[in-house]
Amino acid sequence: MRLAVLLLLILPNVAFAAFSTTVTKEDVQTKYLWAGQGGDKVHILIMPGHEPFYGGAEHAGLRERDIVVDISNKLATHLRANPNYEVTIARDQLNWSAELQEYFEEEWEEIKDFVEDSKRVMKRMIRKGDIEDRDFEVEHNSAATDVALRLYGINKWASEEGYDIVIHPHLNDNMGAEFQSGFAVYVPDAQFGNGQAGHALGEAIAFELNDMNASSTLPIENYAIVEDQDLIALGAYNTADFPVVLVEYAYIYESKIANAGARDAVLSDMAYQTYRGIQNFVGAPVAGDNTLALPYAWTQAPLLEGESSPQVYALQVALHSLGLYPLGGQLLIGCPVSGYMGPCTRSALKVFQASKGLEQTGTIGPRTKAALVGAGF
Repeated sequence: MRLAVLLLLILPNVAFAAFSTTVTKEDVQTKYLWAGQGGDKVHILIMPGHEPFYGGAEHAGLRERDIVVDISNKLATHLRANPNYEVTIARDQLNWSAELQEYFEEEWEEIKDFVEDSKRVMKRMIRKGDIEDRDFEVEHNSAATDVALRLYGINKWASEEGYDIVIHPHLNDNMGAEFQSGFAVYVPDAQFGNGQAGHALGEAIAFELNDMNASSTLPIENYAIVEDQDLIALGAYNTADFPVVLVEYAYIYESKIANAGARDAVLSDMAYQTYRGIQNFVGAPVAGDNTLALPYAWTQAPLLEGESSPQVYALQVALHSLGLYPLGGQLLIGCPVSGYMGPCTRSALKVFQASKGLEQTGTIGPRTKAALVGAGF
């Protein structure tokens, strides 16, 4: 599959780290190589956005905090198949992991001290002019005090436990009146000790996601990779020693998420593309297409308008790989790879059928099915 070139990677306010560098991309790559030779494994923490039973975007009965657990489990499955990794998921839909729950209970006062000390150091550095207080950032929802402390506690715990990579899967919500769509990968402020490695991790993941997903339409997020100083998950006040990213995979009300028919196929590819991005980061790229949707066991179908299904998703992926979806002059932001059947998909399918000398029905009949199989799909 052709990979689109990720544009708009030049971020405003990028600077050399004012804090001492805690980790580099090369550090993680070296450890990955060592793990392949029998050394200590690369430790990865996946923190599904928000908390069990609390927080996150909601739409039409869907809850972000539940969907991101699904993404996290899918990602963990890929990572755990790689013997070089040791993977922990911070929570499920009901509970924190036993290790984190115990840490929160036993270290709560120490977490508070850790946060206050970290804030004191950074504020002093800002007053002295050693670090820049960023203002070119996306507005975020504020976290309740106990939620914020648990996020800081996760940073503290993961640093103490020597985690090498941390991923925060999220879905976006809309804080304004305008409809937004697309993905964004948040990375730490480049002035933080984990900033440069976090940028490299974010670039690697965004490159994979960008092939079949448009970047966010929200200003600043449209850079695809967004540097942020204030997100606790990324190590606000320099509280994280490890490469970390927060991935907003899509807006919760987008068709690729809102429609149940194709959702599992979409989430499976998002998780797989994240895994491929991590592999790019550690210097061990995965060969082949960046999708699990193909090859597909096609069935003859009329492809009804408004249908959402794995087959429609696979068809969009196949046509996209041929450069036919979306058709010239259209963009993924308006014709997403979502599994939702609409005019964009039907028009692209007709062009494919014409290229094979078939009747342009915009549906999958026996000859179109054979043509898709013959094309390797």
